[in-house]
Amino acid sequence: MMLKVMIVALAFLMEQASGQGVININLNTGADKSDKSQDAVIAELLGQGGGLFQETAQLESLDMSGIGQGTLYSVLLVQIKGLQGQLKDMEGKHAELQNQVQNLTLDLCLTKKTCCNKTVTCPSGYERFCEKPDMCYKFSTDEKNYTDARSACQADGGHLAMPKDKATNDFLVKQIKTRFTGANLADGIWMGLTDQAIKGTWVWEDGTPLGASWSNWYSGQPDSSSSPAHNCVMWVPHSDWWLNVHCSDFVRYYICEVKATESP
Repeated sequence: MMLKVMIVALAFLMEQASGQGVININLNTGADKSDKSQDAVIAELLGQGGGLFQETAQLESLDMSGIGQGTLYSVLLVQIKGLQGQLKDMEGKHAELQNQVQNLTLDLCLTKKTCCNKTVTCPSGYERFCEKPDMCYKFSTDEKNYTDARSACQADGGHLAMPKDKATNDFLVKQIKTRFTGANLADGIWMGLTDQAIKGTWVWEDGTPLGASWSNWYSGQPDSSSSPAHNCVMWVPHSDWWLNVHCSDFVRYYICEVKATESP
């Protein structure tokens, strides 16, 4: 019974790995003879290692009792393990190809905007991305303290960028690493989050409280004991972590965001 189960399992795995139709294996347990000796058939099967049986007739020619059955049992184990390995490898390659397609699609969006809704527009100097199709972003080419950076974004009708979820944070960090390199990243990049109004109560630039929602603070942050007070937030250089710092001790690069508008 165990041998029959293994043969059926082998047939199923052969079908999955080969992409062909169902493979019928004759479970005849008689002592039918063929021109090829049993020893020769077994040797051929063992020589194939973990590969597929090329002809199911090879099984039909074997004596399915005694030593012949035990030998075939061993051969089937080798075959099944080999097929399982092939299936696992194919699944891994399939997942890798899916990831490559996704990355190519995103790259196309970034360069050609081909998959974005073209009925909305961004202000001059701002860019729109398929990852965030309803939002426009501007990556500064100058450095300012927090207050001046905030004012620059507000003058465009927007705010300092607000990474309110992991997907947005990951997207913006990817852009930061692409656009700001070397010394430009040394002092970090401003984002639109402060506790200037009430110490310890962090609020986004649009007035939405951070509260218990998603955040990405660096270890030990936010630090409420710092003096002078560290009321403004930046991305840690070369990282996706957040760090609260003094709002005017350094000038830094910054990112503005504004909602995309419907085209007339």
